[in-house]
Amino acid sequence: MIKYLKNSLLNFASLLKNRNIFRIILLSFLFATLLVVFIFFYFWNLAPSLTWIQIILGSFYDKMLQMFWKFIIFSVLIFLIPPFFSIIVSFFLDDIVEEVYFSTSKNKNKKLKSLSYLSGIIVSIKIFLYALVIFLLIIFLKLFVISNALVILSLQFLLSSYIIAKEYGELITYKLSVRNPTFMNNLKNGVLCNILFCFPVLNVIAPILTTIIITNKYIKDNSL
Repeated sequence: MIKYLKNSLLNFASLLKNRNIFRIILLSFLFATLLVVFIFFYFWNLAPSLTWIQIILGSFYDKMLQMFWKFIIFSVLIFLIPPFFSIIVSFFLDDIVEEVYFSTSKNKNKKLKSLSYLSGIIVSIKIFLYALVIFLLIIFLKLFVISNALVILSLQFLLSSYIIAKEYGELITYKLSVRNPTFMNNLKNGVLCNILFCFPVLNVIAPILTTIIITNKYIKDNSL
């Protein structure tokens, strides 16, 4: 799987150099960073107004504040930018699919349907809600049914992988006017894409890579 992932990333690296896709990556990252910076400064300006807590907690307040800011900085770099990036990229799914089609298709004569800007946002929201349901299900299974942590984590990974491929895939198949893939194809595509979301640096552009991988797969499978 690692070798397959490496080969896939090398194959799609050239698409990331595409001018329009690169522009989407750059704009999305800048907007996501600005949103995170805005949130950071909001908390920074909020801190001085909480002096009454310092009076109550004394020296413990300083230690707690130091730990809090370390956590905030870590969260900004690792946890906040990728989700904001995913939401912003959702606005450009239509453009990404078109760029992949015209870059990889042999025919390039198919009339593509249009996706609304909201369709990508809806997909992101649905994936988040599904992920929440899966998380709650996994917690229930862990507490009452399955005690093996490896089995639980594997199940969670497979379920979330399927959801990622299914939700992105439905938009892409609609735009390309092709039949929805089978359960196993969705699962296989999803596992590959979900791995991308697991790497701290790679997960920033994982939504774009996911769109590229699934679109390219559908183009090849349907000889477009």
